[in-house]
Amino acid sequence: MAKIAATLVERLLAISQALAGHIDPGEAFGATAAEIGTIIPHDHMDVAILLHDGQQHVCYEAGFHTSWSTLAQTPLPIDVSPVRSVLRGEAPYLLTADALEDPRFHFDGAIDEPIYSAGLRSRIIVPLKARGDIVGALNISRHTPDCYTARDVEVAQHCADFIAPYIYALIQSEQARRAMLAENEARNRKELLRVGAARLTEGMERERRRIAMDLHDQTLADLSRIVRQVSALHHQGVARAAQLADLEREIVNCLTELRHIVDDMRPGVLELFGLRDAIEAHLNRSVSRATPPIAVHMRDQSDGTADMLPERIRTALYRIAQEAINNAVRHAAPGRIDVSLLTAGSTLNVTVTDDGFGYRATEADEGGGIGHMHTRAALIGANLRVEPGKERGTRVSVEIALEGGAAPISLEANVLEQA
Repeated sequence: MAKIAATLVERLLAISQALAGHIDPGEAFGATAAEIGTIIPHDHMDVAILLHDGQQHVCYEAGFHTSWSTLAQTPLPIDVSPVRSVLRGEAPYLLTADALEDPRFHFDGAIDEPIYSAGLRSRIIVPLKARGDIVGALNISRHTPDCYTARDVEVAQHCADFIAPYIYALIQSEQARRAMLAENEARNRKELLRVGAARLTEGMERERRRIAMDLHDQTLADLSRIVRQVSALHHQGVARAAQLADLEREIVNCLTELRHIVDDMRPGVLELFGLRDAIEAHLNRSVSRATPPIAVHMRDQSDGTADMLPERIRTALYRIAQEAINNAVRHAAPGRIDVSLLTAGSTLNVTVTDDGFGYRATEADEGGGIGHMHTRAALIGANLRVEPGKERGTRVSVEIALEGGAAPISLEANVLEQA
């Protein structure tokens, strides 16, 4: 007996050495599992650790991994744990000859699938305690039935008592680190969106002033000229066919300019015919007066999935594509512009590529068109990339999840409605 006790102490010291230097809870547990295996042979071992006032738990596995490993990233309530009786302190331990048949591990809602798929038959479950409280459970399993005895339970409990404070402290530290990173990321993202939304609002105000100037300098001037022509015809008392034809052309041009202004303010084609047709209409209109001519190509492999997205998201995607096309036509002198809509799995990708002068990285920091595109993408939880083309030119790509995408910050609704 003394020899067995000395061997156990020796192995516990080896476990202590295995723990030393590890700051990742998964790696630390993996190191201890190898040492525990020298005194309790096993095919699988895991620890369930309580979080959030004991209402949820995470799991770390050693050796081969099962679906329980997802609990390390996504905690679940202990009510669904097959070892909940030990986690709650209702049972001092669990020892079973065949967990596949033991009803204590199987109940409505239990996450017991790995017991069957991994063939975890002989099992020992003992509590992990820190400062006198149960903080989790150590779970040791073998594929062969009826392998463990009460003596193995006792040794397992010694091992659990030895590793519990260290593993628990590492996991608490890891959870605190993740919470801090998530909080910082949310705070930074909100601040970036606040600044971006402010710039976007300023840009929209500049656009409103530009539209007002266009109406004043172009449309109102055209209408004034038409009024003068009508007045002259009225005083002449008769109008020749050529004069009426000139007047008709003036009115048609005026209506065309007004229609372009209205379309820019609110994309009617988008509402009536969908994202693909709206982008193609803007693409064709943008290059219609280009000198030298610009070739265009529109490819749609989205199967209409874009039009299943909420209106605010479709509008934002249209505005991003519109800005990318406008930038290419106005500043890059391209010979060709390609636009593609592509659905890949659960994501939609809208890409605008040109073969013009190319993209300068400094433009992204100027708060102009590229900055607005980044803001619009961030407000709908999309990923935007502006990068050089394969040979020359610029490639603008925006990708968004069709379902379960990132949740936009609450300020996005007002900003996108104005946009």
